[in-house]
Amino acid sequence: MSDNSDKYRRAVNGFSAVVVTVPNNAWSGASPCDAWTAKDVVGHVIIGMQRVAGRGPEGGPTGSSLAPDDDPVDSYVVARDAAFAALTTDNLAKTASGPMGEMPLDELVGTLATMDVLIHTWDLAQAAGMAVTLDEELVEEAYDRLLPVDAMIRTSGVFGPKLEPPVGADLQTKLMCFTGRRA
Repeated sequence: MSDNSDKYRRAVNGFSAVVVTVPNNAWSGASPCDAWTAKDVVGHVIIGMQRVAGRGPEGGPTGSSLAPDDDPVDSYVVARDAAFAALTTDNLAKTASGPMGEMPLDELVGTLATMDVLIHTWDLAQAAGMAVTLDEELVEEAYDRLLPVDAMIRTSGVFGPKLEPPVGADLQTKLMCFTGRRA
């Protein structure tokens, strides 16, 4: 294992804690991601997990991998377990295809994949009407990594316009506002 894979596991474990507590009637709840439901958020995270596991994304880089009849929890557990199984020393040294091109899998899981899962944990909780406190260390690292690439993430459509956080906001709220989410 590596520090990067440990960060990824922490983010995924936080997401898992939300997935298993989403009420059955909340899967169609609107998420902070335009036109996505709670189920779509899980489907999107599954795509990232498929990438980590060495399989290409089935739904495209920004879509959902879930069909209307798919159970989001069962589908997620399968994808999570495959991603975790892929976090071996040999696999982490291999090159993986990421949204910004080829990079070592270890780097992909420690940066982009961890941030994606972390931010979508908040999105899923919001869609389900739940509160969530994200891993403080991962929030700080994500915020610090995203600040210098502000212009790039706006032009690429990765995030919407940043919002002004409330006065005295904690770092989690600042991160969500920075990524265009109304906290």
